[in-house]
Amino acid sequence: MFKIQYRNPQGRMVTAQHHDRDHIQRLANKAVTDCPETHELRVRELAADEASGDFAWADCTAYFAR
Repeated sequence: MFKIQYRNPQGRMVTAQHHDRDHIQRLANKAVTDCPETHELRVRELAADEASGDFAWADCTAYFAR
């Protein structure tokens, strides 16, 4: 599961969750294309901590920002 947040051209923060990496990549590309200077892109992936078994959101923005 992925969670993406970015600022749209009107300046509003957009948040979406989806399980498909390709869908998140399309949203990330759109965010960067529409607002190259002010997109504030942030992508997180739900990850499991093997030691405790807890789930946490891990930042993976670098994998989606081009």
